[in-house]
Amino acid sequence: MTSKERVRAVMEHRKPDRVPAAFEAVGSVTEKLLKHYGFTDYSQLLEKYEIDIVTAGPEYIGPELKTYMNEKGERVEQSWWGFETTMHTTAIDTYGTTTYFPLNGVETVEDVDAVMFPDPDWFDYSAVRKVCDSNPDKAIIVGHEGPFQMVTFLIEMDQFFMLMLDEPDTAKRILERMNEFEMEYYRRIFEAGEGRVDVLRPHDDYGTQISLLFSVDMWREFYRENTIKLADLAHKYGAFYQQHSCGAVAPLIPEFIACGVDALEPVQKVQGLEAERLAQLYKDKILFHGGIDTQGLLPYGKPEEVRAEVRKFIDLLGKDGGYMLMASQGFEGDVPIENIEAVYMTDRSI
Repeated sequence: MTSKERVRAVMEHRKPDRVPAAFEAVGSVTEKLLKHYGFTDYSQLLEKYEIDIVTAGPEYIGPELKTYMNEKGERVEQSWWGFETTMHTTAIDTYGTTTYFPLNGVETVEDVDAVMFPDPDWFDYSAVRKVCDSNPDKAIIVGHEGPFQMVTFLIEMDQFFMLMLDEPDTAKRILERMNEFEMEYYRRIFEAGEGRVDVLRPHDDYGTQISLLFSVDMWREFYRENTIKLADLAHKYGAFYQQHSCGAVAPLIPEFIACGVDALEPVQKVQGLEAERLAQLYKDKILFHGGIDTQGLLPYGKPEEVRAEVRKFIDLLGKDGGYMLMASQGFEGDVPIENIEAVYMTDRSI
């Protein structure tokens, strides 16, 4: 099987020749791996680890985005959504924190409509076609922050939660405008891919380490409709819909399935997402992606422990399709190279 065939097989719960794999890491980890192996190109790393998925996206060509140094000497970058991110350097890596929220303080639908949102014309979609042309045998995935996740960059989360409670029409209008942009943005991506985009993956973190951020009923009220629209769009173009949501989102899995979601990632080490439980409840209903713990096992465990965990997930979730190998999050700088190797060098046969 090619990588594209392998990924599409497991999305359809058909048995592949081996479990497919994805790779994500912070930039410093990718650079460290390239240097470690003496590679000059990212594609060499994907081939070494037998990664089946390649990310594609359009190129931003819109209005110039400002960058500047704040009073502490930290770099501040403006997003094409209008929020600003301040880069903080720690002993491990450099991380961005949102420090300007353009929707802070909105109270009415009119307030929301007065704020400029991005325009789908601000992007060159031919970049998607180029990635597809360069990777004919790979599965192509597209997607960025979804309607909820992006909102948390545009307005501080506590303010948005208060809008959901006190001004639900205003909260819904923010999400509606988000989805209006995304529907057209992704439609153009699919058109540029000419049938070769395999997976649409919006990022929406609905959970904490111990629970959902809001009730299932509130999820239905504010997020169900947009999820259905995006899943239907992916399916219209022959692609699969993969929902990213960190946290303890087990109560939402039946909702995702009902909305047409084909895959859920990541599987984190939280209550309700145990591999044994997922295998028992949801076999053939939804694909699970990830699961190799980046909080405890990967940074602090031994390679043999990592290999045992990989085999457990493959044996429980991957026997008849329905599992994609990856860590529970992108690899951070505290994960030793030998443990990353253990993830991808373990036998993936079924």
